[in-house]
Amino acid sequence: MLNITASAKKHLKSKCIENNKKYILLDLKPSGCAGFEYSWGYCDSPSVQYDRLIDDLIVVSYEAQSAVSGSTIDFNKELVGSYLTVENPNIQSACGCGVSFTL
Repeated sequence: MLNITASAKKHLKSKCIENNKKYILLDLKPSGCAGFEYSWGYCDSPSVQYDRLIDDLIVVSYEAQSAVSGSTIDFNKELVGSYLTVENPNIQSACGCGVSFTL
């Protein structure tokens, strides 16, 4: 359903420890000029029975599951900063700044 690179796992695990939470929560929210954007947060358990736990690290909300299916999450570290990327094959188009997208 969702692939997480080794560098992303390491980064996300450290963020969970830093924030004293068990899991990272991945959801979608309506936003931006293209329609949706990813919403990241923390949780200690899936909120509903249909949320899905991936690699004992990321809880994907029920609403976001079909939208992120087949995606790869990676963590990139550069001189000017670091960031997570989501390579999502389900995106039909994205806004110019790359934050919001259409499914």
